[in-house]
Amino acid sequence: MGTSILDGVLSKSIINYNDIYIVEPNKNQRNLLLKKDICVFKNISEVNIKKLGIKVLLIAVKPQILKEVALEIKDHIQINIPIITLVAGKKIKFYKNIFGNNTSIIRVMPNTPSSFGKGVSAVYPCKKTKKVTLEKTKKIFTAVGKVITLKQEKQMDIVTAISGSGPAYVFLFIENLIKTAINNGLEEKIANILVKETFLGSSYMASISKKSPAELRIDVTSPGGVTEAALEEFNKNSILKKTIEKAIKSAVKKSITLSN
Repeated sequence: MGTSILDGVLSKSIINYNDIYIVEPNKNQRNLLLKKDICVFKNISEVNIKKLGIKVLLIAVKPQILKEVALEIKDHIQINIPIITLVAGKKIKFYKNIFGNNTSIIRVMPNTPSSFGKGVSAVYPCKKTKKVTLEKTKKIFTAVGKVITLKQEKQMDIVTAISGSGPAYVFLFIENLIKTAINNGLEEKIANILVKETFLGSSYMASISKKSPAELRIDVTSPGGVTEAALEEFNKNSILKKTIEKAIKSAVKKSITLSN
């Protein structure tokens, strides 16, 4: 995700190459970053924040190693600068306990379509975050898609369940629709094209149309037709709706558990 955001920021000239510094312990990843003419460090201890004039830190690591990384940052950075975090499931309180209550923390939840510039990122700043810092953060993430600002930190749990995990739900539906198409006589190549392009086109329509998804669905559904027959199965006993609600509740519960 960090690489995707970097590519987006550079492609749209939101930040200059010379103003970006990255810490990457992995040698192969470092070599890839060096090919982009980015200044890369192996360890946090090599970074002189004050000398380099760094104005903000962005943390994009796995949740399992966040505490270790955060403590290392605290040990080697003796200046209070805003921190943007992409780490899922870690509340602002976690960062405040390490960096202090006066530190500006901004949580961001992007999703994987950001890799192709079609993502959506939810942003939540702490009370210590200045408006100018928030606007700069939002500008960074517009490089990889749309940005929304949350009013409450607890909304991050439902955001994680909907947009963060959402691509997996869509891929699951695509996967099963392709399998069904093949089982009913279509060649795999044709089934893949039909299903993927149908999702792409439908998502585009939903995105740009002034009509609601419900209205668009009705437009496609002829009374007594093929579409209606399929939708009746989906809606029988509200099975689809209940399954979606149950799945999202489970995801939200897991997000809350991890953040605590």
